[in-house]
Amino acid sequence: MTPRRERAAPRWQDPELDEAALDVARRIREAVPLLRGRQAPRWADWLEPLVPAFEDGDREALQAAAAGARAAFGVQDSVRDVWVEDDAVALRDAIDRLRRLLAARAAMGS
Repeated sequence: MTPRRERAAPRWQDPELDEAALDVARRIREAVPLLRGRQAPRWADWLEPLVPAFEDGDREALQAAAAGARAAFGVQDSVRDVWVEDDAVALRDAIDRLRRLLAARAAMGS
C-alpha cells in the first residue's frame, strides 16, 4: 500500500500563489471587454470562462486554467494579434509567473 499523500495547502495559506492567481484573473477581467470591443470575441470567449478557477479554484483547477490561458498565446494564432502588445505581454508574463509558482509548489510537495 502506498502512503497517503498530503494534500496541498489551501490557496489562502499560500499568499504568493493566491496573489499571482488573482492578478491573472484581474488582467483577464480587464481584457475581456477590450477584446470584445476590438471585434475579437473568440479570445474573450476563450479567456473569460477561466476566471473562476483563478479566483477560487483548487490547485488542479488553477493548473488547468493557467495552461488554458497560456494557450491563447500561440505561435501562429495569438491573442497578441488583436490586443495591445504591452497589455498582452503583461498578461502572458503574469500567467507564466503563476505557472512557475505552481511548478515550484508541486516540486516541494505543497
